[in-house]
Amino acid sequence: MGMKLQELKQLIKEEIGKALNEIGEGVTPFPFQRSGNTKVESWMYELSLIDKKDARPITILSPIIYTFKSDKATYIVKIGGQASVNQYTDRSAENPNLKKPQDYNILIEVSFDVIGGVGKEQITNYGEQFKILSTVSEIVKELAKEIMQFQWVKLSQIYVVPKLESGEEDKAVDQTKRGRLYSAYIQKQMDQIPGNWVVNKTAKSFEIINK
Repeated sequence: MGMKLQELKQLIKEEIGKALNEIGEGVTPFPFQRSGNTKVESWMYELSLIDKKDARPITILSPIIYTFKSDKATYIVKIGGQASVNQYTDRSAENPNLKKPQDYNILIEVSFDVIGGVGKEQITNYGEQFKILSTVSEIVKELAKEIMQFQWVKLSQIYVVPKLESGEEDKAVDQTKRGRLYSAYIQKQMDQIPGNWVVNKTAKSFEIINK
């Protein structure tokens, strides 16, 4: 008897998953550049001016902007940030070998889109999509390494917000076209950033937590 429709769908899903894993390997990112004056050093300078005793629970940091050109469009990557004061009891006097916790936890949110809404990429073009994802991943890894140079802060969370297609507003993030594509790729990339990263899925984003 021939293969049932449900079995065929499952087989196609598994083969696509294998293909995505293979395509995600060894992809060369597009060249990218930071745009505007805001950078990690700007964030750190702003936080250094805050008196922790009077600090707000959350400090919103100005977005850091990057741009790059794919074969078909120009992209803008926005990395928003917020810092929260790390509440802890300093016990270094009791144990000199005890490492002092960081003063701030940093959360970043990553989103990207075609500039001007023109030249939109085709979601079926996996080669193009993975080069775009690879580029965004390189940007995030570069920014993460810059943050980690400052010992008094901890990069604790990264949110990745996939763009929704028309008609996907009510779908869970891993049920959207881009969400399915990103899901197979994100964990691999997080393995390349120092820390103990765990990937969770919220309603509209991927929440990546540094335990």
